[in-house]
Amino acid sequence: MAVLPSWVHILVGCFSASLAWASNLSALEPPLWKESPGQFSDYRVENGVYIVDPWVFPERMGLYKILLNQTARYFEKFAPENEQNILWGLPLQHGWQYSSGRLADPTRTTSCGYASGDKLCISVDSWWGDLNYFLSSLPFLAAVDSGIMGISSGQVRLLPPPKDEKKFCYDVSSCHSSYPETMNKWNAFYQYMQSPSSKFNDLLKYLWDAHTSTLDHTAARASTKSWGHFFLLFCNLICLMIAFCHQTVC
Repeated sequence: MAVLPSWVHILVGCFSASLAWASNLSALEPPLWKESPGQFSDYRVENGVYIVDPWVFPERMGLYKILLNQTARYFEKFAPENEQNILWGLPLQHGWQYSSGRLADPTRTTSCGYASGDKLCISVDSWWGDLNYFLSSLPFLAAVDSGIMGISSGQVRLLPPPKDEKKFCYDVSSCHSSYPETMNKWNAFYQYMQSPSSKFNDLLKYLWDAHTSTLDHTAARASTKSWGHFFLLFCNLICLMIAFCHQTVC
């Protein structure tokens, strides 16, 4: 991961340009955004705990939608209508993965993710789906842990995939145990976000630290059944940039 520091200026610049020029984020909404859960009560509840199946596309997208909804008030000072919420890049990237078929089973031994089978399924054998699991679960669970989501840390749990369960963490406690540094960086982002004196460019830097920490500490756990690992890591960074730059000056 020695190349990561050289990408900071590129992506931070791209984030700034895209968010400054995007005038209608509703036109950029990810696939099935309106159909995805937008509040915790949209998920089923077991013994007071919200249960999320992140291997179903709308349920995973719902993690982002709730996160965007709950953080909107902290970005009001930068622009109306949540337009400059810098977390938009995460669901936009995930939406691109879905619409391009990258969340489907690359081995084709199941119908997961294919229009002829279960289109909404996210395959645990998809490198994109695995890495995005961490880029959705860790930011979301860290937000819960930070107190900005309105529920306690023990009130939400993610379901495991049908196999390879040990590759992932599923709640605040287990993710803190498995990825303490990354969870702390996401928490630092949320804590700074809540500061009345927060600055937009500094928020981008906090986000970058948390995002790259997620890649650094989880990429090795993503499935590599279809493509070379390091090539795909490079592609993931490119696609994040594309998601922010889509239909902008970048």
